Amino acid sequence: MKSIIVICLCISSLWALPSPKPKPVSVQKHPGGRIVGGKEAAEGQFPYQVAVYFDTSEGTYFCGGALIAPNWVLTSGHCTYHATVFTLHLGANSLVDDDDNRVTLGASYSVSHPDYDLDTLENDIGLIRIDTNYTMNDHIAVIPLAGSDLGADVSVTVSGWGASGDWDGVLNDLNYVELSSISNADCKAIYGEATITDGMVCAVGPGNEGTCNGDSGGPLVTYDDSGRAVHVGIVSWASSVGCETNHPSGYTRTASYIDWIQSVIF
Repeated sequence: MKSIIVICLCISSLWALPSPKPKPVSVQKHPGGRIVGGKEAAEGQFPYQVAVYFDTSEGTYFCGGALIAPNWVLTSGHCTYHATVFTLHLGANSLVDDDDNRVTLGASYSVSHPDYDLDTLENDIGLIRIDTNYTMNDHIAVIPLAGSDLGADVSVTVSGWGASGDWDGVLNDLNYVELSSISNADCKAIYGEATITDGMVCAVGPGNEGTCNGDSGGPLVTYDDSGRAVHVGIVSWASSVGCETNHPSGYTRTASYIDWIQSVIF
């Protein structure tokens, strides 16, 4: 077994744009995230993608999220834990350049899973409520949630503005990368039995592709037979060895939390 400590994947917005060094931190202490080896997304390719800026007593941070209902954003628990105020970008490809499709909204109410564990990242899931009216269109749409568990060897896609390298800042343009899910048994063989729980899923690319600083909370999706994207995971953590390794990245397994999500949003 490789001795690897995981790191969470949100990033202080102080490092976001331009891109000086982010501060990767151990999963036991603070959040951290990115897209490595990715491609730039086309306009409207990921209409459910949300950029999440949030304030805590320690500063302002950046995460990703997914629009799962007109007034709810699904993200990771370490992106809502102790957060006070949120700024959300919907429909955006660019974070700072002119983007006619970008809609910016404020939010102040969020919920982290009651059993979220900051040390182990178990139950790393949270929800943000949107209280401002806006109009959905081709660039802003909700994504359905997976009703069954994701198996191994399934093609998945993760998207976000996270860094493209271990010491880069958040990207200006939305990127995505295609990965493959692996079994929890295979993931445990790398990270250890205690690290990987049933509520997690792991994915890996053929090379060093994966998530990095700033990708936390973003959606991991697969596509059904009709080509529709389905939300199967939430970006949660990566290897402390670095984002640019070929080690699997970790995600909160969406299907494991359907009942909790529904209890909050309905």
